[in-house]
Amino acid sequence: MECCPTLVHKFSPLIPFSHRFRTGISLHSHTMHSKEYLGRLPSYIAKFPIGSYILEREIGRLHLYEGRNFNFNKYYWTPPLSPREAYELESSQIQKVGLRPLVSISDHDNIKAGLHLKLLEGTASVPVSVEWTVPYEETEFHLGVHNLPASRATAWMRELEAHTSNPKTETLRELLAGLSGEPSVLIVLNHPYWDAESLGPEGHRKSLRSFLGNVLPFLHALEFNGMRSRRENREVLRLGTALGVPVISGGDRHGCEPSAVLNLSEAHTFEEFVQEVRDQKQSEILLMPQYFDPLQLRLIENAWHALADAPGEFGRRHWMTRVFIEENGEAKALSQFMGTRFQRVIDKFRWVVGLVANPMLRPALKLPFLGNEEGGL
Repeated sequence: MECCPTLVHKFSPLIPFSHRFRTGISLHSHTMHSKEYLGRLPSYIAKFPIGSYILEREIGRLHLYEGRNFNFNKYYWTPPLSPREAYELESSQIQKVGLRPLVSISDHDNIKAGLHLKLLEGTASVPVSVEWTVPYEETEFHLGVHNLPASRATAWMRELEAHTSNPKTETLRELLAGLSGEPSVLIVLNHPYWDAESLGPEGHRKSLRSFLGNVLPFLHALEFNGMRSRRENREVLRLGTALGVPVISGGDRHGCEPSAVLNLSEAHTFEEFVQEVRDQKQSEILLMPQYFDPLQLRLIENAWHALADAPGEFGRRHWMTRVFIEENGEAKALSQFMGTRFQRVIDKFRWVVGLVANPMLRPALKLPFLGNEEGGL
């Protein structure tokens, strides 16, 4: 069946979307079960003179006085929201548009969120989904695997994890063929143009072409990502048209800002939405207002959600219980470094992130980034 072009709508309170659609779908959302590394954060902070000054001075002092190398690639945070809190955040935004919510949470290589929600009253129909890390050549790609059969989800995850640990192209094709053979499963190539291993544009595109050459028959959609640039998402739309593959939304929400992109649908259930995409190759995307804010600021605000106190179910309210450093093969919570120079450096770094993320300063801070996001969708 020929692929219809993906339709993209810009949210407006004057447009009654509920007159045309029944359901709003939130895809690709993260919870406390994901590990998120901070390696790219210093490059964002360095765009602000005060942030660059504090980072260089304090990290230099830490190295001088304690001999500690400050490697942000060893730091990771777990998102502040529990599965229930994430579900309620996403559902609330969709309900405000006047639509019935469907929410698929896909943590990194982890299906605990969906399995947990299936045990709670009111969320038993939530799909079990995962963002699967797929090593390939010199890089990696992320596949959103949505709506795994609950009775076989754990077994599927064991197979996916085994491949991630020992990747082989033939095994990858066999796994994807098996997943695609599950009629209610949706397989999405998340943020196709994200250069995960910093190969450079040409190197990444070469790997992407090779990857698609091997797995395209098993992909049901490409992702229009709410945390990637507008330019990149336009390229994804063009790629989807060229390949005859629909493009669907993926909020890629990690913090407390709800997904910036949603799907619009007539589906009653998530299974019906999967069939819309897989069989009818239809997709209509809704861009929420936050999508049009400067992306660099939104990324910094997500970092602030990692470094700020949160609603925090399961004893995770304080930010230092959710941020970790990996040393000598062991993960240590930052709370173990209370009272040290190391903690004082973290506090100053946290002060910079909080300053940049302050809502009162947001109008002024938009100015440095106005040239980073060109017009259009």
